[in-house]
Amino acid sequence: MTLTRSLALALALLPLMVGAAAAQTYTTENGCSYTRAQVPGYPATWHLILNPQQAGLPLPEGTCPHML
Repeated sequence: MTLTRSLALALALLPLMVGAAAAQTYTTENGCSYTRAQVPGYPATWHLILNPQQAGLPLPEGTCPHML
């Protein structure tokens, strides 16, 4: 595969990867950010992101539960 074709493929897939990542995070009204985890056969669980500013998410305004 040529470099141009590889670059075009990467640019075409970027919106798909960003959309999938956005579906993995949830931010509450008070700024608590969570990430989704799911094992096959079990319901999804939401876990608190401890350093949301590293991912460009807002800082929480108060205390947050560790899981939803």
